[in-house]
Amino acid sequence: MKTEKLQQQTDAIIDYWITEFKRYDWEKVIEKPSENDWSLGQVGIHLWMASKGFFFKNAEKCLNQEGTEKGKQKKFAAHLIFSFGMLPPVKYDMPKQVAVVPKQPESLEQLIGKLEEVKKMATDYIKRIPESDSSLKIRHPFLGWLNTAEWIQLCNIHFRHHLRQKKRIEKQLGLK
Repeated sequence: MKTEKLQQQTDAIIDYWITEFKRYDWEKVIEKPSENDWSLGQVGIHLWMASKGFFFKNAEKCLNQEGTEKGKQKKFAAHLIFSFGMLPPVKYDMPKQVAVVPKQPESLEQLIGKLEEVKKMATDYIKRIPESDSSLKIRHPFLGWLNTAEWIQLCNIHFRHHLRQKKRIEKQLGLK
């Protein structure tokens, strides 16, 4: 994927989430449909945490040649995910050793600020893709070996994947 297209898609999906959060009453942002479900705000915090602590962290490792491998490949499923630009429409459970229930955001301003931080970081990483060596890769636990551009693209795909969860929460809360 060309960097200009990745930048446009990334800006669009993050801006969409920000716009959506702004249209809700704060109480609805932090309301959980049930005890075991996340609120919309927790989904937003999850997107921020995953972007910074997983996708961008591994993109940075590729750029810095830190723990990278050459000649490694993605798994077949990853080829499909990147070809279609989406994860299969199923609910995923994180491995227990990395599973974290996100905290509720402290305020709408904090939540939007965190998403704007992700947008700026994504822009910075996308600008660095041309300087990266696409053969240097870091292993994703399920998808195999990904390079800098693929880690950033997967971050974008992850934001879109959570739109299904957002719609489910909205329906449960009677928002749409």
